[in-house]
Amino acid sequence: MLAGRDFTPADTASSPAVVIVNETFARRFLNGRNPIGARILFEASPARPEVEREIVGYVADSVYRSIREFVPPTVYLPIPQYREPPSGLSISVKAAAGSPALLTKSLAAALLDVNRSVTITLRPPAEQVNASLIQDRLVAMLSAFFGGLALLLAGLGLYGVTSYAVSRRRSEIGVRMALGAAPGRVIRLVLGRVGLLVGLGVGVGAAVSLWASTFVSAMLYGAQPRDPVTLVGAAVVLASCGALAGWIPARRASRIDPARVLRE
Repeated sequence: MLAGRDFTPADTASSPAVVIVNETFARRFLNGRNPIGARILFEASPARPEVEREIVGYVADSVYRSIREFVPPTVYLPIPQYREPPSGLSISVKAAAGSPALLTKSLAAALLDVNRSVTITLRPPAEQVNASLIQDRLVAMLSAFFGGLALLLAGLGLYGVTSYAVSRRRSEIGVRMALGAAPGRVIRLVLGRVGLLVGLGVGVGAAVSLWASTFVSAMLYGAQPRDPVTLVGAAVVLASCGALAGWIPARRASRIDPARVLRE
């Protein structure tokens, strides 16, 4: 509650019509000013006359069904002033002490004492939140799986290319070592090619991701499409994978026996 008051038992069907609005409503229709005391025409249609309601409460925006959806201009009415009784109703109950799950039986009994024909479903908020995030979590899991698979394939491909390059240059490496090249120099020679490939891949990938980030912005929550931490983290992971994929063939190349290569 930002301003005004909440509904009270005095807000009945025979009392003046009142309403509570959210921040988005005030920004869109009242230029962002405090809406308390303003009057709006509500439910105008050929079959129903216009009802003038006074805004008595001003509340913060709330997300209801999806964390990624935009908050719409929202109007709240007291239940006694509904034109027609709702077919379904959600009631939130907060426990003064202990676990809310302990109130399940007593709460259901109290509601059924009022009306035995109603159907009651009791769900904790955590379960409702988890249910609303099923699709988002599935997309995240699939993205993580295919991202990991792509990283694995990239590492294997880089390893294969580097191993092939080492095998093609085996004679050259043997001659270099016979002429006095240290194993560390051979490792730097092989890793230099790997570093060039990884650097090109990181550069092209960063450019493409910056371009494609606008297309996935609607699927993100809690992160910006061009988050620098995410981009740097991805580059570090890719560079680490490339270094590991190139280190194994490079280390094998540094152990080449020059005498054996010369004999061959």
